[in-house]
Amino acid sequence: MKRERRILITAALPYANGKYHLGHARSTYLPADIFARFQKLNKADVAYICATDEHGTPILLNAEKDRKKPEEYVKYWHNYFDKLFKEFGLIYDIFYRTHSKENKKLTIEFFNKAKKNGYIYEQEIEQYYCEKDKKFLPDRYVTGKCPYCNAEDQYSDYCEDCGKAFMSGEILNPKCRLCKAKPVMRKSMHYFFTLNALKKEISNYLQFNEYLQKDVKNYVKQWIKQGLKDWDITRNLEWGFKVPGKKEQVFYVWWDAPIGYISSTIKWAKQTKKNWEDYWKSKKTEIYHFIGKDIVYHHYLFWPAMLMSVKDKYTLPKMIPTRGYLNLEGRKFSKSRNWSITLEDFFKVFPADYLRFYLTMITPQASSDANFSLNEFKKRINDDLIANFGNLSRRALYFIEKFFDKKVPKPTELDAKDKGVITDVKKQHEKITKLLEEVRLMKALQEVLKCSSIINTYFQEKEPWKTKNPNCLYVTLNLIKGLCIELSPFIPFSTNELWKSIGLKGKAEEQDWSKAFELSIKAGHEIKSSKPLYKLVSDEEIKKLKRVLGKNLELKEELVELKNFKKIKLRIGSIQRAERINDKLLKLKVLADRERIMIAGIGEQYNPKELLGKKVVVIINLKPKVIAGIKSEGMVLAAEKKGRIVLLTTMKDITENAVVL
Repeated sequence: MKRERRILITAALPYANGKYHLGHARSTYLPADIFARFQKLNKADVAYICATDEHGTPILLNAEKDRKKPEEYVKYWHNYFDKLFKEFGLIYDIFYRTHSKENKKLTIEFFNKAKKNGYIYEQEIEQYYCEKDKKFLPDRYVTGKCPYCNAEDQYSDYCEDCGKAFMSGEILNPKCRLCKAKPVMRKSMHYFFTLNALKKEISNYLQFNEYLQKDVKNYVKQWIKQGLKDWDITRNLEWGFKVPGKKEQVFYVWWDAPIGYISSTIKWAKQTKKNWEDYWKSKKTEIYHFIGKDIVYHHYLFWPAMLMSVKDKYTLPKMIPTRGYLNLEGRKFSKSRNWSITLEDFFKVFPADYLRFYLTMITPQASSDANFSLNEFKKRINDDLIANFGNLSRRALYFIEKFFDKKVPKPTELDAKDKGVITDVKKQHEKITKLLEEVRLMKALQEVLKCSSIINTYFQEKEPWKTKNPNCLYVTLNLIKGLCIELSPFIPFSTNELWKSIGLKGKAEEQDWSKAFELSIKAGHEIKSSKPLYKLVSDEEIKKLKRVLGKNLELKEELVELKNFKKIKLRIGSIQRAERINDKLLKLKVLADRERIMIAGIGEQYNPKELLGKKVVVIINLKPKVIAGIKSEGMVLAAEKKGRIVLLTTMKDITENAVVL
C-alpha cells in the first residue's frame, strides 16, 4: 500500500567545469542517493532532483581556454557527469541543466516578483576594472586575501577557508586573474537582494526548524548576529541569463543555480505528468537539500530568503544535511600538486560499491572533515564487508547447493535459537530505519553490519556444515534476503547481483523496506548460484591507485615510516652544485655528512644558479633510489608557505608541514 508521504531530495549541483574527485562524491551525491533509495524502498513518493550548474565566471574562463563556446563547454561536462554518476550508481529522477529554458523563465520570474515585493533594488557600486584588459572583472577574475581570516589566493566574493561571503571591493590585495595587474575601481549600476530585510524570517526558520543540523545552525546564527549584507545579484559578464533591461549584465550564478532545483522539478513533472507545485508548495512535502560545507551560506541563508521573497508559498527545506571535506592520506586534494584521485581513477581499479561502502563508513552526520586512507580502505572492505556479509551469503548459498541440490530445505518446527535470531534482526531493522530517517547514514550502515554479525553468530552456532540443519539454512537465507534489502541503498550493484543468485524476481532495490525480514522464501525455492559476491582487495590493486599519486605518496609514506620508528637522521647540508634534469626535477650535489647526490622536485620553484651555496635540511639515512635514471642518496626537506614550496634552511624550520622533495 502506497504511503501518503511526499519527499523531494536534491544534491548540490555539480559545477560543469571539470572532473570530480572522491571528496565531491563523499559530501553530497552519495548521501543524497542513499537517502533517496531508502525512501523509495520505504514506499514514499520521492522526487530526487539534480542538474549541472552551468553559469559563472570559471566556465567562461575555461571555455575560452579550451577554445569552445560556453554552450558547447557546459554540454560536454553535463554529459560527462551523467555518465559518471550512472557508473557510481546514482538514481536521479532527473539530471537536468541550469542553462535551460525552464530555468531562464523561472529565474526572471523570481527576480520580477522579489523586486515587486521590495526585496531588490538598484544601486551604483564601485567594481574592479582591469585597465590592461579593458573590462570589468567579475568575482572569479579577481583574487586576493580574505578580509575576515586573511587566507591568501581567495576569489573576491567568497572565502573557501572560513566560508564567509563578501561584497565587491572587500577583498584585500586584489589582482586580475588574467594579467596579474592590480585592478582599479570604476562605477557600475547593479541589482541587490535585501538579505538583511529578511533577517527576522530567516532567524525564525533556523530557530524553529528542529531538523536542521545543529553544528551548522549554530555558526549560521553567528553570521546573522554579526549582520547580513545585501547581495549583489548581477554581474558584468557575457555568459548567463541576461538581466531584464541590462544588455551587458547577467544574473549572478548563485541567483539562478538554486532556482535550478525547482526548474528541474518542473521539467521532470512535465515528463511524468505530475504537478510540480505538489513538491514545492505543499505543506505535506518534506524537502531535503544535501550539500557540502562550502555552500552553507547559500543554502541556510540566501536560498530560504529567496523563497520567502517571492511570497508564492514555497515550502522551506526540512533538512539540509551538510558534510565536510575529504582529505586524501591526511592532505587536502590538489590537482596542481598531483594529490587527487578522480572517480574515474577509482573505477578503473575497484567497483563502485566498494567506494560507496567505504565513504559511508567514514562520513558521520556532521560537517567535520574526514580522511581517505588507501590502506584503511582495504581493511574496511576486506574485514567489514567481505568477511562479514560477503562470507555469510556465500556460505549459506553454498551449503544449500551442496546438501539440498540448490533447493531451499523444508523447515521443521523452529526452535528457540531460530525464533531468537529472527526477533533480534527485526529489532535491529527498526533501529536502522530510525537512523536512516534521521540521515545518520554511517551509523545506519554500522548497525546493518551488526545485523549481519547476529546472523553470522547464529549460523556458526547451528553448524549446518556438520548437521545439515534445514531450519538454519531456511532461516539464514530469508534473513540474508532482508540484509540484501537493507544494504541496497548503500551498495546497490552487489546486492542486486546477490538477489539474482538467490533466484528472486526483480531487484533488491525495488522491494518493500517494511517487509524485508518476512520469511517469504519458501521451501523448494531454487537458488541460482553460490559464486562469491566479492573479491578481496589486494596489495597490488592498492598500489595501482597509489601510482595515480606517483612519487608524492611514495616519498610521504617513506618519511612517515621513518618518523614512526624514530630512525630519521637530519643534517644541515650545503648545495655544492645544481643541475636541471627537467621542468620539475633538479640534480643536487649536497655536502652533509659527506658529498651526496640528491634528486629534488623543486624545479618549478627554484633556478639552479640561486641554489649554489644554500644551506638546506636533508635526510641522510634513506635507502638510495633511482630517479630519472640517477641514483639519489637522500632527500631535501621543504614546506609550503603561502602557496609556494620553500626549502627549509635550519633545523628550526622543520614543522609538521614539512614535505620531502
